[in-house]
Amino acid sequence: CADTMCLLQDNSIDMAFLTETWLTGHANSTTADIKSYGYVIFHEYRSDYKGGGAALLFKSNLQFHSIKLKVSGITTFEFTSAIITCTSDMKILLISIYRTGPVLKKFYEDLDNLLGVARLRSDYMLVGGDFNIHMESINEHSSELKQLTSSYGFIQVISQPTHINGGTIDLLFDNSNILDHETLHVKSDF
Repeated sequence: CADTMCLLQDNSIDMAFLTETWLTGHANSTTADIKSYGYVIFHEYRSDYKGGGAALLFKSNLQFHSIKLKVSGITTFEFTSAIITCTSDMKILLISIYRTGPVLKKFYEDLDNLLGVARLRSDYMLVGGDFNIHMESINEHSSELKQLTSSYGFIQVISQPTHINGGTIDLLFDNSNILDHETLHVKSDF
């Protein structure tokens, strides 16, 4: 955790999408450590076995709150969500996703359901995380993900490799048109 927290502080990062957190509860030594660095964490964890997890980290001085998106039947990925208030009339819904295993058709159905519900909560969204779909190449999976996210007005903004063997599998989709893509800091733990 200390390496991640130093990375966030050294680069003046105000918020981060985290996946594969391996957290086992909402209150533990890791979440306490995160708070000691001046951040707040919202996360979902696997209660039935180790691994996985999706989280959002925020500097504690930002205006944000956790939000539960009521979507039933999602089985192909984990997610957590929050809203950050930028101005009185600008709120951005953030969703952190962790998807693992084979890419199934159900994944696209689950993601479509999530984005459909999310769109009703906010006009502006950032959806990021470990999708485990290689977006650097044109294939069935990358094309279907691009088509689905485009239908909601998203553009995928990560262009550099995020995997140890190359490839862009950690993604950030933006439909807000206010994000400065040049200031993004992408770090994957290879």
